[in-house]
Amino acid sequence: MEISSGFESDKLTEALTPRQSRLDSLAQSALSRGITLYQNGNYTAALVDFRRAAALSPYSENALKAFEFTAQAYLKLDKPEEAVKTYRASLKMFPVRDDVHTSLGNLYYSLGRNSEAEKEYRAALAINPGSTSYQYSLGQVYIAMGRADDAETIFKRIIAQTPRDYGGHYGLGQAYAKQGRHEEALAQFSEALTIKPGFAYAYVDRGLSYAALGEKEKAYEDAKTLDGLNKDLADELRNSLYRISAPQFLLVSTVGAFNTSLGARTPLAELDASLATPGATKDFTMTFYFDKEMDVASVENEANWNISRATGGMPGGAYNWSMPLPPSEVNVRPLPSSVSYDPATLSAAVTFSLGQNGAGDGTIDPSHLVFRFSGEDAYGLSMDRAADEYVGISLIV
Repeated sequence: MEISSGFESDKLTEALTPRQSRLDSLAQSALSRGITLYQNGNYTAALVDFRRAAALSPYSENALKAFEFTAQAYLKLDKPEEAVKTYRASLKMFPVRDDVHTSLGNLYYSLGRNSEAEKEYRAALAINPGSTSYQYSLGQVYIAMGRADDAETIFKRIIAQTPRDYGGHYGLGQAYAKQGRHEEALAQFSEALTIKPGFAYAYVDRGLSYAALGEKEKAYEDAKTLDGLNKDLADELRNSLYRISAPQFLLVSTVGAFNTSLGARTPLAELDASLATPGATKDFTMTFYFDKEMDVASVENEANWNISRATGGMPGGAYNWSMPLPPSEVNVRPLPSSVSYDPATLSAAVTFSLGQNGAGDGTIDPSHLVFRFSGEDAYGLSMDRAADEYVGISLIV
């Protein structure tokens, strides 16, 4: 009976082999037609042939390729969920194909489904644990998930395996940047660029780290270098630098308004003839120009502005050169009376009042009055402390 059973089995195999070869040939033809249609942009028609190829020759390389092209066709048709289903179907047929797990992980990552992407990358690494490419993908998904410590571990492992792999250094720089360790991030981005000088993305991230450390000039140097590598990324870096840079006073206009060049014990009447009259008041307006878009409500809130007398520790010296104030010295209200912001010119018109004393001999030191703004820009960033004050004698400080 055993001999008979084996004989019958052999006969069955012999009978089926030509048939399967024919099916494989038909599958190959269907796959080729589908690829041609895909390349011509006829994705819907291509799907028919890809499905036919997978059905005719399951568990073969033809089916594996058909699944991949099917997923890509669905992505071209903006049907990502169908692409996900296709990769899942492929994994049912080919559960130990690390490349299919990675393709599905990449798709999840592009869709922002990071937990599912992590699962697929881990599955790929379980099959091929030595792949630095898969480790890099896992590290990137950790960056996206805010798990910078886990990403750091992954990228250090890549560097240990392949020290001259620019991706490991770049990823470690990203992890450090997420942790706020910008000095260390700079070193890693620079190492990545030493290994691969034309790696545009490293210039973007290094520029942002320079900016985080207050080295704006170096950041813009990287943007300039990027102009010759990738103009879109260069523009992206400049836009990012603009958004993340703390706002500053760019210049202040005093023409036809309050004369800040006049020094200590200046008679009020020299500022405006109307102030020669005892008890008279006069409004003055100064225009402050910012280097970026500002929050309108913040700028126009008088409480965010302050007018004071310079102290001894400030550039340009103290009010009245630290000499005792004469009895004729008038006070200036610390808050302006009004502020108006012009988004077209990124400027604020700040109006404040000066009042003559009863004797009509009031004096002031316009060159040592400090105008300070402590509000925010359109992105919620507070003023740069290095350029949030204006003093007539030392200008913007």
